Amino acid sequence: MSALLRFSPLLLLLAAPAALAADAGLMDFTASTYGYLAVGIFVIAYLFVIAEDILHLRKSKPVLVAAGLIWLLVGLAYQGTDAQEAMHGALEHNLLEYVELLLFLLAAMTFINTLEERGVFDALRAWLVSRGFSLRSLFWIT
Repeated sequence: MSALLRFSPLLLLLAAPAALAADAGLMDFTASTYGYLAVGIFVIAYLFVIAEDILHLRKSKPVLVAAGLIWLLVGLAYQGTDAQEAMHGALEHNLLEYVELLLFLLAAMTFINTLEERGVFDALRAWLVSRGFSLRSLFWIT
Protein backbone atom coordinates (compact mmCIF):
# COMPACT_ATOMS: atom_id res chain seq x y z
CA MET A 1 0.00 0.00 0.00
CA SER A 2 1.47 3.36 -0.95
CA ALA A 3 2.23 6.02 1.62
CA LEU A 4 -0.29 8.39 0.06
CA LEU A 5 -3.13 5.90 0.48
CA ARG A 6 -2.11 5.19 4.05
CA PHE A 7 -2.17 8.85 5.00
CA SER A 8 -5.13 9.93 2.87
CA PRO A 9 -7.53 10.04 5.86
CA LEU A 10 -5.11 12.41 7.59
CA LEU A 11 -4.89 14.52 4.45
CA LEU A 12 -8.67 14.86 4.46
CA LEU A 13 -8.48 16.26 8.00
CA LEU A 14 -6.29 19.08 6.68
CA ALA A 15 -9.20 20.30 4.55
CA ALA A 16 -11.60 20.53 7.51
CA PRO A 17 -10.46 23.97 8.77
CA ALA A 18 -10.88 25.41 5.26
CA ALA A 19 -14.40 24.01 5.03
CA LEU A 20 -15.29 25.45 8.43
CA ALA A 21 -13.85 28.85 7.50
CA ALA A 22 -16.02 28.91 4.38
CA ASP A 23 -19.11 28.62 6.57
CA ALA A 24 -17.91 31.36 8.94
CA GLY A 25 -18.56 34.13 6.41
CA LEU A 26 -14.89 34.95 5.91
CA MET A 27 -13.60 36.04 2.53
CA ASP A 28 -11.74 33.60 0.31
CA PHE A 29 -8.37 35.00 -0.77
CA THR A 30 -7.15 31.90 -2.60
CA ALA A 31 -7.86 33.24 -6.09
CA SER A 32 -7.62 36.98 -5.46
CA THR A 33 -4.86 39.50 -6.03
CA TYR A 34 -4.68 40.11 -2.29
CA GLY A 35 -4.06 36.42 -1.66
CA TYR A 36 -1.28 36.23 -4.23
CA LEU A 37 0.32 39.39 -2.84
CA ALA A 38 0.14 37.96 0.69
CA VAL A 39 1.86 34.75 -0.42
CA GLY A 40 4.49 36.80 -2.25
CA ILE A 41 5.16 38.92 0.85
CA PHE A 42 5.39 35.76 2.94
CA VAL A 43 7.91 34.16 0.57
CA ILE A 44 10.03 37.32 0.37
CA ALA A 45 10.05 37.64 4.18
CA TYR A 46 11.25 34.08 4.59
CA LEU A 47 13.91 34.56 1.93
CA PHE A 48 15.18 37.37 4.15
CA VAL A 49 15.07 34.97 7.12
CA ILE A 50 17.07 32.40 5.17
CA ALA A 51 19.64 35.06 4.21
CA GLU A 52 19.97 36.27 7.81
CA ASP A 53 23.70 35.54 8.02
CA ILE A 54 24.44 37.27 4.72
CA LEU A 55 22.31 40.36 5.40
CA HIS A 56 23.11 40.62 9.14
CA LEU A 57 19.42 41.17 9.79
CA ARG A 58 17.51 39.64 12.68
CA LYS A 59 14.84 37.13 11.71
CA SER A 60 12.14 38.99 13.57
CA LYS A 61 12.37 42.16 11.49
CA PRO A 62 11.30 40.85 8.07
CA VAL A 63 8.70 38.57 9.64
CA LEU A 64 7.08 41.41 11.61
CA VAL A 65 7.11 43.73 8.59
CA ALA A 66 5.57 40.98 6.45
CA ALA A 67 2.89 40.30 9.07
CA GLY A 68 1.99 43.98 9.16
CA LEU A 69 1.83 44.18 5.37
CA ILE A 70 -0.34 41.06 5.16
CA TRP A 71 -2.76 42.48 7.75
CA LEU A 72 -2.82 45.69 5.70
CA LEU A 73 -3.78 43.65 2.64
CA VAL A 74 -6.53 41.91 4.60
CA GLY A 75 -7.84 45.29 5.73
CA LEU A 76 -7.81 46.62 2.17
CA ALA A 77 -9.62 43.53 0.91
CA TYR A 78 -12.37 43.86 3.52
CA GLN A 79 -12.69 47.63 3.14
CA GLY A 80 -15.38 47.68 0.48
CA THR A 81 -17.35 44.64 1.61
CA ASP A 82 -20.16 43.91 4.03
CA ALA A 83 -17.92 41.57 6.02
CA GLN A 84 -16.06 44.28 7.94
CA GLU A 85 -17.35 42.88 11.24
CA ALA A 86 -15.82 39.50 10.43
CA MET A 87 -12.51 41.17 9.66
CA HIS A 88 -12.70 43.15 12.89
CA GLY A 89 -13.37 39.94 14.82
CA ALA A 90 -10.47 38.13 13.14
CA LEU A 91 -8.07 41.00 13.84
CA GLU A 92 -9.23 41.27 17.44
CA HIS A 93 -8.86 37.51 17.95
CA ASN A 94 -5.34 37.38 16.48
CA LEU A 95 -4.23 40.47 18.38
CA LEU A 96 -5.55 39.00 21.61
CA GLU A 97 -3.71 35.71 20.97
CA TYR A 98 -0.48 37.62 20.33
CA VAL A 99 -0.83 39.75 23.46
CA GLU A 100 -1.60 36.70 25.62
CA LEU A 101 1.52 34.96 24.35
CA LEU A 102 3.63 38.10 24.79
CA LEU A 103 2.50 38.61 28.38
CA PHE A 104 3.06 34.95 29.24
CA LEU A 105 6.59 35.03 27.79
CA LEU A 106 7.33 38.30 29.57
CA ALA A 107 6.26 36.84 32.92
CA ALA A 108 8.15 33.58 32.32
CA MET A 109 11.34 35.38 31.30
CA THR A 110 11.11 37.65 34.35
CA PHE A 111 10.66 34.63 36.61
CA ILE A 112 13.63 32.78 35.07
CA ASN A 113 15.86 35.87 35.27
CA THR A 114 14.93 36.35 38.92
CA LEU A 115 15.77 32.72 39.72
CA GLU A 116 19.08 33.08 37.87
CA GLU A 117 19.93 36.30 39.71
CA ARG A 118 19.19 34.72 43.10
CA GLY A 119 21.45 31.75 42.29
CA VAL A 120 18.68 29.16 42.51
CA PHE A 121 19.97 27.20 39.52
CA ASP A 122 23.55 27.17 40.85
CA ALA A 123 22.34 25.96 44.24
CA LEU A 124 20.20 23.27 42.62
CA ARG A 125 23.11 22.10 40.46
CA ALA A 126 25.44 21.99 43.50
CA TRP A 127 22.86 20.06 45.54
CA LEU A 128 22.34 17.53 42.74
CA VAL A 129 26.08 17.04 42.21
CA SER A 130 26.63 16.60 45.96
CA ARG A 131 24.04 13.81 45.92
CA GLY A 132 26.26 11.88 43.50
CA PHE A 133 24.08 11.98 40.39
CA SER A 134 25.82 11.08 37.15
CA LEU A 135 25.85 13.48 34.20
CA ARG A 136 23.20 11.37 32.48
CA SER A 137 21.01 11.53 35.60
CA LEU A 138 21.48 15.30 35.81
CA PHE A 139 20.42 15.58 32.19
CA TRP A 140 17.18 13.69 32.78
CA ILE A 141 16.42 15.39 36.10
CA THR A 142 16.80 18.88 34.69
